[in-house]
Amino acid sequence: MKQALRTRRPLKPDYGIDKPKALARLFLAGMAALASGYLLPSYDVAATAPLLGPTFLALGCLSLGACVLMLAWSLKGKFVVRDRMLNLVRWRGDETVLDLGTGRGLLAIGAASRLKTGMVVGIDAWESERASATIEEAQRNIDLAGVADRVELRNDDPRDIGFVDKSFDVVLSLSFLHTLDKEAARPATCREIARVLRARGLVAIADVGRGAEWAKALEAAGLKVEKPQRLPPLAFTALELVVARKT
Repeated sequence: MKQALRTRRPLKPDYGIDKPKALARLFLAGMAALASGYLLPSYDVAATAPLLGPTFLALGCLSLGACVLMLAWSLKGKFVVRDRMLNLVRWRGDETVLDLGTGRGLLAIGAASRLKTGMVVGIDAWESERASATIEEAQRNIDLAGVADRVELRNDDPRDIGFVDKSFDVVLSLSFLHTLDKEAARPATCREIARVLRARGLVAIADVGRGAEWAKALEAAGLKVEKPQRLPPLAFTALELVVARKT
């Protein structure tokens, strides 16, 4: 009797868990605090410091709660924010898109899936010690998503983007620009964004609590900027969305 053939599920892109080391440390600290809170009443120290045990229990619960929020962001929140950013664009299918801080390709792949003849360029400092992913991981996700013909990856500096003026219809960035070390790099990056953006082009930046700063820098670079929007609590850290257009 012939055995039924087993079909393998196709592999899907893996966008990973954000800040896994910080998440692991927070989890271990939370578990240690809970254990201490449960064990302290068994020792004489509870007589001299009766609130010490409950304090450790509370700290443990807070740490584990933070872990849950971080996991919720990695597994759900960032996809919701990505879709909200992409829905800002009235896609024709022939746009040229720049993704600053590509990481594992979440935004780049999402944008490429909306294109027919257009192109996405993903830029990141993949060789940096602070990089959250490798360019090989990003390329693997792009290949698995079936959009390799519409995405190009570059190891480039966002303060000096290697493209001529008015090269892109859309510029996107999610949780990347706050990682720039030097304060002077932020307005320089915004000037570069404005330089490579075409007329009637759109910029959407979702980042950690710097909405007013990005809005001011983009406006100074000549773009028409909407009031920053605080995104719903989908992330461990508060995100603000800045949308700007070039007239």
